[in-house]
Amino acid sequence: MQKLMMLMVCACVSVAICSAAAVSAEDEDLVAAVKERRDLMKKTVQPAATLGGDMIKGKKPYDATEAAKAMNAISGVPDKYVTLFPKGTEHGGVADSQIAEEDDRSQAKPEIWEDFADFKKIAMKLKDASAKAAGAAEQGKGTFTAAFNDMTKVCKECHESYRETPPKKK
Repeated sequence: MQKLMMLMVCACVSVAICSAAAVSAEDEDLVAAVKERRDLMKKTVQPAATLGGDMIKGKKPYDATEAAKAMNAISGVPDKYVTLFPKGTEHGGVADSQIAEEDDRSQAKPEIWEDFADFKKIAMKLKDASAKAAGAAEQGKGTFTAAFNDMTKVCKECHESYRETPPKKK
């Protein structure tokens, strides 16, 4: 009887450990998705958009080659980006304690999953608008400015619809 009880306890412990490991691996995948999509925005889109904006504002000299390169970098993001939204990665869905950097936490609204087709459509609009801005760069600063402004409208549309507004840092 004791042996049977010991076997049952061992089996239960084994199941519990395996379940915890599976949940942990799933949580790691969710955290990785959030980090990767945030990195795409922080390391590719944001610097490229800042460069384009700085050229338009005259903070940096206009350089058609660099402007086109920056816009092409943005255009390369949406195809990968839309694959990084598994259920459970919405704002608050991944425990903040699992993501060390506050800036890496999810800002995705639940509306993404409620209308993923629209979210993806806007992402593809960004791809097209940034590609058009890249093509406009060779036509001069004025043409680039108009195309760049069209692209930033797409950014704003997506952020207003699908992104939690991060709290202001003091």
